Amino acid sequence: MQTLAKSKSEPSFLDAITGPGEVKKLKPAQLVELAREIRQEIIFNLNKTGGHLASNLGVVEITLALHHVFETPKDCILWDVGHQAYIHKMLTGRRNKFSTLRQYQGLSGFISPQESEHDAFVAGHSSTSVSLAVGMAIAKDHLKEQRKIIALIGDGGLTGGMALEALNHLGHIQKNVLIILNDNDMSISENVGGYSQYMKRIKETYFYKDIKKKIDWIEDKLDMVPLDPKLMNLITSVKQVAKDKLENPGIVFEKLGINYSGPIDGHDVEAVINALNKVKDLEAPHILHLITRKGKGFTPAEEDSIKYHGVKAHSLEPTLKEKIEAKDPDSNINKGLTYSHVFTDALIECAELEPNMVAITPATAEGSGLVKFGKAYPERFFDVAICEQHAVTMAAGMAKMGLKPVVSIYSTFLQRALDQVIHDVAIMNLPVIFGIDRGGLVEDGETHQGQFDLAFLRSIPNFTVLAPKDAIELRQMVYSALRNLNGPVAIRFPREKAEDGYLENGIACDFKEIDYKSWQVLKQGKSNKVILACGAMIAPALQAANELDAKINDGVTVINARSIKPLDTKMLQALANEYKDNLHLLTIEEGTSSGGFGSAVLEWASECENRVRVSVMGLPDRFIQHGDRNLLLQEVGLTRKAIVEKLS
Repeated sequence: MQTLAKSKSEPSFLDAITGPGEVKKLKPAQLVELAREIRQEIIFNLNKTGGHLASNLGVVEITLALHHVFETPKDCILWDVGHQAYIHKMLTGRRNKFSTLRQYQGLSGFISPQESEHDAFVAGHSSTSVSLAVGMAIAKDHLKEQRKIIALIGDGGLTGGMALEALNHLGHIQKNVLIILNDNDMSISENVGGYSQYMKRIKETYFYKDIKKKIDWIEDKLDMVPLDPKLMNLITSVKQVAKDKLENPGIVFEKLGINYSGPIDGHDVEAVINALNKVKDLEAPHILHLITRKGKGFTPAEEDSIKYHGVKAHSLEPTLKEKIEAKDPDSNINKGLTYSHVFTDALIECAELEPNMVAITPATAEGSGLVKFGKAYPERFFDVAICEQHAVTMAAGMAKMGLKPVVSIYSTFLQRALDQVIHDVAIMNLPVIFGIDRGGLVEDGETHQGQFDLAFLRSIPNFTVLAPKDAIELRQMVYSALRNLNGPVAIRFPREKAEDGYLENGIACDFKEIDYKSWQVLKQGKSNKVILACGAMIAPALQAANELDAKINDGVTVINARSIKPLDTKMLQALANEYKDNLHLLTIEEGTSSGGFGSAVLEWASECENRVRVSVMGLPDRFIQHGDRNLLLQEVGLTRKAIVEKLS
């Protein structure tokens, strides 16, 4: 399948699906046709809205089989991650809203119980489904309810420590939980680690079963042919070795106390239905292992599932051409560079200057741009899989032994390792740099908003917390932090395109040490109104200040408060002294206002001998929905217009 066109004149099984009950009425051959229609629908719609393509194409038959055998919402299907549940949404009455997928106030790109009773639990982060299933199974038994608890998890999600903890507990308490292991060799990037290698060995069994049938057939034929006994013994010996090595694939799970079946072709919908029917009434915990292909049914996504993991709107048409010229992922083009690229480029150049620097990522090498670093310095690059806690504590061990580790991690994923940040890095005051990507608002919604990092990091002793105003400052912060590293440093930057000025004639600006703990005056005014902005809020602050020049006599001062912790108390005290008891500070941050940068300035003002008025602009004390970042900034009041109104 490689077409975006849809024909409404053809009979459509998908059009007849008004809810999961309709799926149960279809025969296997009809489900195969429905799967084809669903894939076409996914491709067609994601070309309009953008979204997670390859992962959804890979779970079509699994989703159909689940709804064919089980009955939601009575039976609970727990999705790990949640961005692979588009087909589930289609089958549970939300197909007519698919044109609003990931759009502001539209259909969520993840699982959300607020959206549908068929969504058993919120799902945005990885490795949570088995723990949830254990908890729900315990509750089900306590309340004497008749329902099935099903956890769907990928081989990538299974590498997460939380999932392994849950398997350990489940094997002990023997609750009735069915785990569907969707094995496609991938998370966002390729999977790494011992469990990944174990999954690959299990899949050898899948191929062995087919070969065994052929060998048995050959043996039957050979029985009719006189053979030398030595040759016959050799054939028997080879077959036995292969059998001993491959025929008990789920031994690790069974030793934990969890029954195992599989592996099974996850794209054979009839086979999956039959397998589910065999295990659905079992009372003991069970893992059903299904092998799938990420991107199934769309050739470009099958061939490059990393590239097509998530797609932007109107990005699929080029794949319809006979030949696509591959873009060089390492090329630097002045337009379109993200802060992630700038950060990675700085690390690569600094690695040449600092031989003890290493880079770590928890399965986000693609999204954070660190793939390029891994190619340049493979022996100094560590992708630890979906194991954020391990990534941070491993970095602490490296730092204690004299290395300079840089942990590249998304803001929302760092939340999963907060204890390790405090207990293993901060208490020891270890020299670890955290490159915190996607700080601030993103389009993916509540589970992915980077809104809390400034608040929780600034509350941790020994931490330096920085937010660069542009690409050049990010580059200089990385260099300066590595040169003067004597404790943990967090450098937080947005997902957005980097501000201009980073490259000159295609060459990055020279490194220069900066005193990043000192703030910068970017625009000098003479009135008592002073804007303290950090990170991505510098640009709207300057725009607002320029507009306010016509409204406020003597103009407004704008300061780049690039160090959220420590505050530049010398500059603050100088301002307080200059304006006596008449200073009005306005803090602006793309982070929660509860406990964030503005709160830090308020704490300082409460101790200042001069009376200082402090107004705080930041993200409200609530979770923020999905949508375009600019729309979300308008909703929460972090715009040029809102700043002008605040100071007028």
